[in-house]
Amino acid sequence: MKTLLLLLTLGLTSFGYAVEIQQIPSPDNANALQIDKSGRRDVIQLRSGVKVSRLFYDDIDSLKPYIAKTYNVPVSKVGKIVLPTFLSAKWLSPTEVEIACNSAVTIGENETKEFDFTALVLSSGNVEKVTITKKETVPPPKKEKTTVTKKKK
Repeated sequence: MKTLLLLLTLGLTSFGYAVEIQQIPSPDNANALQIDKSGRRDVIQLRSGVKVSRLFYDDIDSLKPYIAKTYNVPVSKVGKIVLPTFLSAKWLSPTEVEIACNSAVTIGENETKEFDFTALVLSSGNVEKVTITKKETVPPPKKEKTTVTKKKK
């Protein structure tokens, strides 16, 4: 009886993980931008017919010249770029999509800078134009020492 109950319970339990894939179709529905947010980092890919192009993964280093220009450093000082986090997307035409993402980069030895970028991507998967926006890093507020004074009676 217990084994039957155990088998029944295992049979009803789903072993798969929930996958959260957001699809943004092009105006003519021929292409779609797919964002998979189920892992630690977002997977951004462009589906054009049967061809699927993963964006900002193998070609992430193509952002280095834009980052170097934004932070006024040589390209050789731009280090590892963190895989981007998807923010938003908008199709400008059936073949062009504008994607906004957030990321970070190491500049120099150990200075990490966060930034947002907007990329214009063609349906072929080619990145046409990139605009980098610095994120302002706000230093933590300084704590002022307050002394408690006793009132004299």
